[in-house]
Amino acid sequence: MKFDCVKFAGKVDYVRSVSPINGGHKILVSIDGSVIPNLQVSNKLYEELEADERVTLYGIFNRSKKKEKNHGVLYGLTTERGEKTFDTQQRFKVPVALAGFAVIAFCIMFVIGWVPSLFALGLLFGPNPDVFSNATVLAIVEGGLAALFFLWRAQVMLSATADPESWESIEPATLSSRFSKFHK
Repeated sequence: MKFDCVKFAGKVDYVRSVSPINGGHKILVSIDGSVIPNLQVSNKLYEELEADERVTLYGIFNRSKKKEKNHGVLYGLTTERGEKTFDTQQRFKVPVALAGFAVIAFCIMFVIGWVPSLFALGLLFGPNPDVFSNATVLAIVEGGLAALFFLWRAQVMLSATADPESWESIEPATLSSRFSKFHK
């Protein structure tokens, strides 16, 4: 789950919808001659993007070594008139989903971890009447660690999207080079 929050600016050459998705579009956008493919954008931001307009785009892009797996989500834009538009729904949708995954991870790890913990404690300490309660506590700790991973990533996402103006600036050509030629 490696991702970069970057902003990039330039003149929009064209915006093409590749396919509609739930609540938005998957688009190709060309900025200063550099094509950015696999970009998901909400309907609101899609309507704001106009060809031949200078914009600053704020996006969240994953960092995969396999270029064909890279994709991004357009988080916001600033037009040449100074109008800022952000898709704040994205800011909260991902952390809420990660919190849901944390609950699922806790439950799965608790169930899966309880039996091995029971056997491990039985082998280490022999027959003991407290082995069931100790295995339960250990399984809760295991499940809690799995859940904490997802909650940590949710917190990283919330803190990363808190101040888009502080995001790293990147040239559109550099960003375009992260994607496979297959998608362009």
